[in-house]
Formats: sequence, structure tokens, C-alpha cells
Amino acid sequence: MKSLCFAGPARYRGVVPTRDHRLDRAKGILIFTVVLGHLLARTGPWDDDVLRAPMYLIYSFHMPAFVFLAGITAKSTRLPERVLTFLVLLFTVLPLLWGWMSIFGLDPDYSFLTPFWY
Repeated sequence: MKSLCFAGPARYRGVVPTRDHRLDRAKGILIFTVVLGHLLARTGPWDDDVLRAPMYLIYSFHMPAFVFLAGITAKSTRLPERVLTFLVLLFTVLPLLWGWMSIFGLDPDYSFLTPFWY
């Protein structure tokens, strides 16, 4: 008699997995390049174009590729609700944090138009 309980991977049970692990690996590599780019931006001497080349190479592709892959794997069933939640949190929590910082004497000096490394 064949057992009704089988705890093995789905591929052995005849079920086709719905997740494409190649996309997961690609997103993992791109996340690593984000970390590497930030590390290079904070640590390297950037006086010469040759020294800046690795950072420029990473920044030329990693975020567009990550956004593309995230768009492929995104589920849009609750997208309007998720966007609304994000915007409500963005426009309520951040002003509250800046107000709290101002009350306690911390200077919330932050420019949205200037990157942190310039």
C-alpha cells in the first residue's frame, strides 16, 4: 500500500513548483550589488574616473534590473490597497518623526534633492 503522507519536495510528488528560482537568484545577486555599491560609495577614494568606474558600472544596471525583476514577480491583486497604505504611512509617519525630532532638539536636516554622498 502506498503511503498517503509524503513530506518530500513538490517536484517528487508530481506537482510543478510555481516559483522560478532563477529569478530569486538574480534578485539575490542584485541585492548584493546594492550593498557593494553602497560600500564602494562610502569607502573608496573617488578622485579619478578609473577608480569610480566599478561604482558607476554597478549603479548603471543594478536598480533598473531589480525593479524589472520585482515587477515580473509582483502580485497585483492588492496593489491599490498596498500603494494607499504606503502613501498614508509616508505622509503621516515621516512628518511625525520630524516633528518629534524638532521638539527634542534634534535637527532633522535632510534634503530630498541631494544624495548623501555629495
